[in-house]
Amino acid sequence: MRYAHRVETLAPDDWRVEFRPSAITRHKDPELPETITVRLIRYQVPGFRPSHLLTSLLDAPVFPAAELVDLYHRRWQIETIYREWKHALDVQNLRSHSPAGIFKEVYAQLLLSNLVRWVMTEAAQGTDLHATDLSYVCALTAIKNAILHMLRAAPRQIPILYQRLLHEVRSARIRKRPGRSYPRPYDTPQDKGNGKVSRPARLAKP
Repeated sequence: MRYAHRVETLAPDDWRVEFRPSAITRHKDPELPETITVRLIRYQVPGFRPSHLLTSLLDAPVFPAAELVDLYHRRWQIETIYREWKHALDVQNLRSHSPAGIFKEVYAQLLLSNLVRWVMTEAAQGTDLHATDLSYVCALTAIKNAILHMLRAAPRQIPILYQRLLHEVRSARIRKRPGRSYPRPYDTPQDKGNGKVSRPARLAKP
């Protein structure tokens, strides 16, 4: 980003800014406009240095800054879902030998994943929890066990068994961002060469 300047202050630490794409960027995409207007949000996570978020969502009343920052930091959950598909559902081990069969297997696994998430969402209703606060692996295991019991149960027992399932899923909470036994690359100063050293993202503990 070059030649950026503030156009309008939307709120404290929230501005509409305008900048000119660099020559390298313009060479890659000659159709870029002369100037681009975006929104710049400054925020700070406790224990870390201030950060900045650029977004094309310019309407501050419709898209509050705090909500955008929260959604931005939830993006790691996408990687968690990929891991669930790979390890919990074992999606990488497909047995079909034709493209059509592989598509059917993948669709069936994704349908199963959505159904598990549906149960997790229902288990979280009426509480201060979100479905992502619950363990997917525990929910999947609980659902498989509950289905076996439901197949052998009388119809009048199904609602009771389902409520027990929701309680079991609700009880399997996960820890948010648990502590690590190893540092991340940017937890310590980094030598960028030419005498330049980047400051660590994490603030030193007092």
